[in-house]
Amino acid sequence: MKINSEQDKTIDIAWERLYSRLEQDNLLPIKKTSNRLSIFMSSGFRWAASIAILCICLLTVILMNQSDEKTLLVLHNETNAPMLATTLEDGSVVYLTEQATIRYPEHFREDKRTVMLSGNAFFEVSKQQERPFIIDTKVAEIEVIGTYFQVISSDNASFHLAVRNGEVKVTLKKNNQLIYAKAGETAYLESGTLQLMNTRVHPFENCFEKICFKDERLADIARIINLNSNHIPIEVAEEQENRRLNFDYAGETPQEVAQLICLALNLTYFQHQNSILITK
Repeated sequence: MKINSEQDKTIDIAWERLYSRLEQDNLLPIKKTSNRLSIFMSSGFRWAASIAILCICLLTVILMNQSDEKTLLVLHNETNAPMLATTLEDGSVVYLTEQATIRYPEHFREDKRTVMLSGNAFFEVSKQQERPFIIDTKVAEIEVIGTYFQVISSDNASFHLAVRNGEVKVTLKKNNQLIYAKAGETAYLESGTLQLMNTRVHPFENCFEKICFKDERLADIARIINLNSNHIPIEVAEEQENRRLNFDYAGETPQEVAQLICLALNLTYFQHQNSILITK
């Protein structure tokens, strides 16, 4: 890198000011001042210090970019428990069956959304073309943009994936075998190889008769119930959307759901022709 005389002069002035400040604050030894000054003023020292500062800045940026994925949240569903639903930062919904566990960052990276799954879960992925949604299991890696599917991945190396909407890319970890499963298809592992077949038994029916919510936002509870109900939708006033609640849904009518929520949070609701509004 070439430095012109004006730049070199500016650097000299900056280091002279630094040295003067250190000397003023008695941070330099009284003896051998000239030697110290020569060290500070040497071009080698200035460039070494500049490189060190640059490395520190780069390291800080790298750590900031990685910090979100290092801090993982863990959600686990207990044995003999109903379906446990949660909404991720990007709006994707995850339904965990009993003994299933998901690990996910509080904030996803800008280029991808990665979660780790063990057990049986349903995913309704929010579509974001620029940020694929990746599910890391023991056997395979699943990549989607936006779709609805079921994943069964256990610690004994079994794997099963059924797609309801959209398309899913599945990569087998041990040999990088790649297949695409479309709506109505099921990917499964047989003799160490991924296979495809038409879904004969629909895995999504009767799975959402009871859903459990733990410390979920009121707006997300209403949205998930609406997704799994054929009744009139429940809406939540904007100022109440971030209220959090533990709630068990077992197929109640929207009116019954609204009554239970209002009792728990001291709210009220109004029924219109096409929706029910929960408000203060």
